Amino acid sequence: MTYTFTNTERNNLKASVFETKSLLYLATKSKKYKDITVFTVDCFNDVGGMSDKESIWDVQAKGEKSLTPRKIGRYLITLYKNYVSVFSPFFQEFIFFMPPLGEQYLNNSTLSCYEIDNFKEAQRFKVIEGLKSAANLEEDIDLSGFLAKVLFVEDRTDECTYVKRIMQFKSLKLNSDSFYSAIFKEIRDKQTSLKNSDIENTRITRPNEVLQLDRHLTSEKLQVFVLNRLIGGDVFSRGNYLPSSYAIFTRSLDEEEIEDHIFEQNAALSRAFFDKNNQKNFWRLFAAIFKEFDGDSSKKVHQVIESIDEKLIERTAHIDMDATRFLVAMIRDGLLSDN
Repeated sequence: MTYTFTNTERNNLKASVFETKSLLYLATKSKKYKDITVFTVDCFNDVGGMSDKESIWDVQAKGEKSLTPRKIGRYLITLYKNYVSVFSPFFQEFIFFMPPLGEQYLNNSTLSCYEIDNFKEAQRFKVIEGLKSAANLEEDIDLSGFLAKVLFVEDRTDECTYVKRIMQFKSLKLNSDSFYSAIFKEIRDKQTSLKNSDIENTRITRPNEVLQLDRHLTSEKLQVFVLNRLIGGDVFSRGNYLPSSYAIFTRSLDEEEIEDHIFEQNAALSRAFFDKNNQKNFWRLFAAIFKEFDGDSSKKVHQVIESIDEKLIERTAHIDMDATRFLVAMIRDGLLSDN
């Protein structure tokens, strides 16, 4: 049993905004995608979400304006090919990601995510006709099994909001929209760079073999990427890095104790962030700290600590007061270096 990659982009074309939005939709939009840990780029389709157990969520992204049901049907062909492929058992859902569709085609135009039944009957037939034509299918073939697994998703969210949702807490303005737009563009450019390799006609026998092609991002890397941009450095790649704003809290320690102490704080932050059951609490604590610096990035570490709700610290696993001070110091140093 082999799966062959075909119709992949062989050159360094600019990844569309729409493909990046569709990736971030999988990464942030819904709890039903919580098992997704890897996002493939131009492999199974424009974007693919994959779990550790090799379940795949297949995404075809079309940013074309004024889509019609018949056109949509034709564009469903790449999703359909995966539905009938040898990897069919691994595909959990087929997502067609598109701009808002004309309300004249739909039963309920207020929905941003819907199944085939939301198309008016005559328009539903046009979707089916478009797919049959594109795939050269017999007129009497039954497509109900495939269409039951297709989710139509309308993009109604701006670039900044997609990035903000990577941070696992309710919307909070931690920075300007231009800051988040810049992050979105960086993610888009990274997505583009992953298409540089030529994988046309490459064959794999299991979904997880796609990781060997180096055309993927992970959910953890996306979160770390945003966190690094907010702090202004590589949070988890600094070894025994000592934030200058934290030095005052090490004055009572000798040289060897300082090294051990700093290692412990870096390790605590890593454990807190990479504990999947703890990430929301980590982001809430981070947001509270960041908010304290709003308008005054020179505020002292002890002043920020005094303003933080102690319950936020208590709820954040792996982090004690020392680790919290350390995080505050990292954020403070990053903000000061930006000014």
